[in-house]
Formats: sequence, structure tokens, C-alpha cells
Amino acid sequence: MRLTGFLTEIAESDTIVLIVHGLSGNATSPYCLSAARAARQAGFSSLRLSLRGADYSGEDILHGGITQDLWAALGAPELARYRNVLLFGYSVGGHIVLRAAIEHADARLRAAAAICPPLNLDSATASFDRPARSAYRRYIFRGLNKAYNVTAARGRVRVPAAVVSRARSCRERDSLTVVERFGFKSVQDYYERESVAPRLSGLRIPSLVVASRQDPLVPPDTVMPALVGASAALSVTWLDGGGHVYFPRNLSLGEQAPPGLEHQVMRWLARQV
Repeated sequence: MRLTGFLTEIAESDTIVLIVHGLSGNATSPYCLSAARAARQAGFSSLRLSLRGADYSGEDILHGGITQDLWAALGAPELARYRNVLLFGYSVGGHIVLRAAIEHADARLRAAAAICPPLNLDSATASFDRPARSAYRRYIFRGLNKAYNVTAARGRVRVPAAVVSRARSCRERDSLTVVERFGFKSVQDYYERESVAPRLSGLRIPSLVVASRQDPLVPPDTVMPALVGASAALSVTWLDGGGHVYFPRNLSLGEQAPPGLEHQVMRWLARQV
């Protein structure tokens, strides 16, 4: 499996921030660039990772719990010199980051931050599939279908691209793509096996969730139930204003850092090293 990304190195830094995009994004997504700039300003190296196939290479397709890509990237020889690893994920990438923090498969991992992550894939998908969010689905499906089409052209998936392109709900699309490709018994089996929600009690790595009460894609009522019983290692900040992964430039989380989401979160991560 070939993964790609953009590595920005600070020669004197012993810390690297692994930045993970949302479901239909990739390493070039604007928010990933913002995180990389904040990491650089904080004196950290960064790797903006494109999860499998998100770079339109046709290598494969991804799903909401695919932590294997993070561990593979961190195992690259170019990153062996780093003593500290920080994870920074957006949306579904934030969900994957939290899963990785619980797995703790790299002893260098110090902290994780997730911006507007779904925590329960089942309830988040049910909410996302409501008619009122059809415009958002069309937008995200365009990006996903572009990546899927290339993968299908390389013969790496079983369901024809034309069939997948007709899916009108996330649940339907997941059943045609993720379930078929990764061998889940059903779409419900996928959501139950990969959701981070029931695993949050086992979190031991300091982790931060930043969520918006006005998030149009991951509304609070899909997040709050998952926080019941979560480990004390998890800090949650609820914000008024902003939307999904984007917030006002003057945002402050109370950290001693420049305003703005990425600078504030980067400072929180730095305090955990």
C-alpha cells in the first residue's frame, strides 16, 4: 500500500505532528495547511498525510477507523529520528486520531487532538443522512466518488463506480464500498466495530476534542452521549460559533499562543510533551 503526504521538517525539532484530513479531503486540504503552519510556528515538524487513496492515486479506499495508515506513516525511516509524536485530526480524521490514541501502537505518541470528530459512526451517519443535509452529502460524495472512480479503474474494488455513484445516503454508500472492500458483515457491523465511542473509557493518552454547538455535519446530540464514561484523559471544549472544522480567526481556547484554532490547539498539544 503506497501512502503519500507532505513532510515539513524543522532541523532542531525532536517532535513531529501527524496531521490527518477529513473524509473527502486529503493532505492538500486548507485546514491541513493551517495545521502545518501552526506546527512550524510552534517549532515542530509536521507530516500532512493523505490516507489511502485520498490523493486520487487509486491505491485503495479508506474508512472511518483506518488507523493502520497512521502507524505505517509513523514507521517510515524518515520519521525515525523523532522522539515525540502528536496527532492532529479533522472530522473523520479526528475520529481516526482518537482511535489511534487508544491503540497507542507507537511509544513516541504523547497527545492527540480531534477537531469536530464524529464519535459514534452509527448516530453520526444517521444524522448526516437526514434530508436537510443533502447538500453536504452531495459535496462530500463528489470527492469520495472521484477517489473511488480511480480505484475502480485500477480494479481494486468490486462494486462498479457507476453503482456507487448512485448512492444517495452515507449508509448506502458505506454498504457498497467499505463493507464490500474490508469484509465487514454489514454496515452496522462496520459502525459498531470501528466507532471510537465505546472505547473512550480506555483512553490513556492526553487527548483534546474541539467541537461546535453549531456544527452542521456532526451536531452535539450525536457527540454528547459518547462522552459519558470517557476517560479523564479526554478534554472536551465546546465552542459557540464556527461550523464544521472551520472557526473564526480570532478564536481563543485560553492558550498562551496566537489566536486561531490551529495555533491554540498546537499550544495545547505542546503542553503535553
